[in-house]
Amino acid sequence: MKWSVRLLMVTAAAAASEQELLEFKQDFLEFDLNKDNQIDAQEVRAQFKGNLDAKELHQFFIDVDKDLSGTISLQEYVDYAASLNSGGESTSNPYRAPE
Repeated sequence: MKWSVRLLMVTAAAAASEQELLEFKQDFLEFDLNKDNQIDAQEVRAQFKGNLDAKELHQFFIDVDKDLSGTISLQEYVDYAASLNSGGESTSNPYRAPE
């Protein structure tokens, strides 16, 4: 793993293990269909194949897109996913791409 990616991931919630961080990164890469290192609304919709309504999509971006850019960076996604795990909630990410 590149040191820059590792450093980026280490700044996420401290409670996340290295294995969890790798899983979060893999989830992000699965969403990032055009490989521009950002997730946009169309990519989220495509991954959920229509099973995510407009309200849920909007809430996801409110929760994750901290810089309000309209896209989600790897850091934003990792921070969000790590916070779900460390917050005492289910370790299952509700916004993980369906398999």
